[in-house]
Amino acid sequence: MTDRAGAPAGPWGPEWDDVVDVVVVGSGAAGLSAALAAARRGASVTVLDAAVHPGGTTAKSSGVMWIPGNPVMAAAGLVDDRAAALRFMARGAHPTRFAPEEPRFGLDEDQLALLEALVDHGPRAFAELASAGAIPYDDAVDPAYPDYYAPFPEDEVPVGRAIKIRMPEGHRAGIDPTGGQILVDAMLRSAEAAGVTVRMETRAAHLVRDDDGVIVGVESRRGGATVLTGARRGVVFATGGFLHDEQLASAFLRGPVLGGAAAPTARGDFVRIGIEAGAALGTMAHAWWSQVVLELALRDRRTPHDCVYPFGDSMVIVNRFGERVMNEKMAYNDRGQIHHVWDPSRLEYPNFLLFMIFDDAVLHDDRPTTRPRWPVPGPGEGHENMLSAPDLDALGAVIDARLAEVGPRVGSVRLAPTFGARLAETVTRFNQMAAEGVDRDFGRGGSPLERAWAGPQRAGLPNPTMRPLDTAGPCHCIILGPGALDTKGGPVIDASGRVVDVHGSPIPRLFAAGNCAAAPTGQAYYGPGGTIGPAVTFGFLAGEAAAAEAGHDPRL
Repeated sequence: MTDRAGAPAGPWGPEWDDVVDVVVVGSGAAGLSAALAAARRGASVTVLDAAVHPGGTTAKSSGVMWIPGNPVMAAAGLVDDRAAALRFMARGAHPTRFAPEEPRFGLDEDQLALLEALVDHGPRAFAELASAGAIPYDDAVDPAYPDYYAPFPEDEVPVGRAIKIRMPEGHRAGIDPTGGQILVDAMLRSAEAAGVTVRMETRAAHLVRDDDGVIVGVESRRGGATVLTGARRGVVFATGGFLHDEQLASAFLRGPVLGGAAAPTARGDFVRIGIEAGAALGTMAHAWWSQVVLELALRDRRTPHDCVYPFGDSMVIVNRFGERVMNEKMAYNDRGQIHHVWDPSRLEYPNFLLFMIFDDAVLHDDRPTTRPRWPVPGPGEGHENMLSAPDLDALGAVIDARLAEVGPRVGSVRLAPTFGARLAETVTRFNQMAAEGVDRDFGRGGSPLERAWAGPQRAGLPNPTMRPLDTAGPCHCIILGPGALDTKGGPVIDASGRVVDVHGSPIPRLFAAGNCAAAPTGQAYYGPGGTIGPAVTFGFLAGEAAAAEAGHDPRL
């Protein structure tokens, strides 16, 4: 019975636009997992999302899910020992606390409980959602998707935890929908079949509490109107991080960022709503780090994609002093953090901008590769993000001229006067090491990830990731800056996805998962799918817990 269209009668009153058991805010992997878990347990569910189209940052991704002990690896005969997996995860999540021989590996009880929840419930969540048709997964273990921390001695099963999405036959990368979009579409179909309602262009602004202080719904904005959605059992937030709120990013992140590939709605809504609710905040300094192409970030902070794997063998990345500062082929999460190094003697971020320098052999390398060559332009593509010069000596002047044009937008960064001479020394040393096949400075090409993603090896080289640069030219440069796929800080959750207050107690009927919450995995990015696997798991746990709450009618 209702008093007006969709507005329930009785204690809820006509001011409510909709009342269901569970309200989920956000329609990415975390939100849709929560909606499905709740609906499959008999709860009525409405999903709200600020965007025009569902899917959030998940829809822009590959859709890969990193889940320890998952059914795919089990079917392949890979045994993921629970204690060994937790030991490995503890080292990555909290490296300064990690003590392998100590109880809980040196972590506190709550930190370990979150990792245990991922290990114990990730496979269960995946299996249930997959059986419902919500996850169209590839049932083969792909050796080209090793853990990013595979070199850790604690990683006893470095391949198998990353579950890929099954791509349609003839799928064209960069043209057809991403694996993440395919995942979102499947989850939406399953959610619709389970009776879930999805309302887009509805941005959550506040929680609604009754006179007893119980959370009973969400106040949102749709166009110029206020919308009230009641929740008898609970509210689950899965709204993404705060990467695209420059004020929050500047205030909390460990270093500067220029932007990244998070969905435009990653504006920190749940940081503010969580603070209003009295939530504790955690991992606010951390993000899923990456590198962005400066030219793209200057045009729009919300970049279409980030530099996942710098393409090319005759390629180096240097700072404004002309020095290599890292292994160019290591995982993007680790490369991205190089930009945040602070030099206390110079009082600057010497790596704030980095310069990806390569020769014509890389630019015109048209051999098939399973990894994206972007941002190096392919045949027939525009070169608007690339700087070029006749030879290596002339390249520095071209780069510095571009920096002068950009000016204050990047803190007036300029090349050091000694850039050209130091770059020549850097390239000479790199070329010598490339001929030998051993990067004695940073170990390039030494990890399973780097070898898996290197692509076909050019003849006559011992290391597939390294080849001497042709300094005679032409030579090219793409300027890279600090970015992130999204942030990973926000209100703290427990092992059931319940939001925790500043005193360490769960806030009744409030749940969260995904990038809007403090990451259960701490600062770690374990491997491909390291964002979506935990998002699916904790979204599922949050939806399950919300559906189990007793129904509540408000006292207004």
